[in-house]
Amino acid sequence: MIIETKEVAALPNTIIVQLSGELDFECITQISDLFIQIEKSDKNFAIVDLTAVSLISSAVLGELMGGRKRLIEKGGDLVLAGLKMDIRTKLGLMGATKIFRIFSDIRSALNSYKWENGSHPEQVKISFPSNLNIVPPVRQLVSRITKQKGYGNRDSFRIETIVDEVCNNAVEHGKQGDDQRINLQLQIDPDKVEIDVVNTSDPDKVESLKTLLHPHEIGEIKAEEKRGRGLALIKMLSDELSVNCSESGTSVHVKKKREE
Repeated sequence: MIIETKEVAALPNTIIVQLSGELDFECITQISDLFIQIEKSDKNFAIVDLTAVSLISSAVLGELMGGRKRLIEKGGDLVLAGLKMDIRTKLGLMGATKIFRIFSDIRSALNSYKWENGSHPEQVKISFPSNLNIVPPVRQLVSRITKQKGYGNRDSFRIETIVDEVCNNAVEHGKQGDDQRINLQLQIDPDKVEIDVVNTSDPDKVESLKTLLHPHEIGEIKAEEKRGRGLALIKMLSDELSVNCSESGTSVHVKKKREE
């Protein structure tokens, strides 16, 4: 077995541990000593690169679990990266995939750590034709993105529902056709999702839309009224909702805080 360590200049509290060869019982002392050194240092987040590993024994896996436990106690974590498919399958059978977070490569692990601990929002911009048939794949894409970023099923479903309602309204009350575009921007961070949707106004529908927004306050649509229920649902599911309607276009801004 060969052990190499690398520091990450942009993340002083992070260390990359590259292991190679066969990780069997004879490696335990080396791995144990390594994590004792890491524990005594200022590092609390370790990425264990297993790209060049051909075998992992249960004893070594236990040592990695112990190293992770010590780093968690320091407020950090230990994750695995670069596993070959057969190694990952064996770890799954041993229950390790329920304990460790596993990434395809070091870059993915670093990006995840930066996002989770730096609270840097990421943006996704989607422009699609003003056609109701395009809305379902758009909302499904947004749902997959939120799940990939660690949001739970309930939050992801509510965000998907919000996107569905906002985009359907944008198509219904704006100019329609493949030459018209609906612009959606999703800004996501570990604590919240913000959604902005903009369409081009249909002159024949502007006044009816303004009437829909007034005199009722959003969220106070009468039960017998069908129109406006979408806005009421959006308000119920979100933490903030604002609508700006003009002759040029309508913009909707929604903020949804993470609950899970």
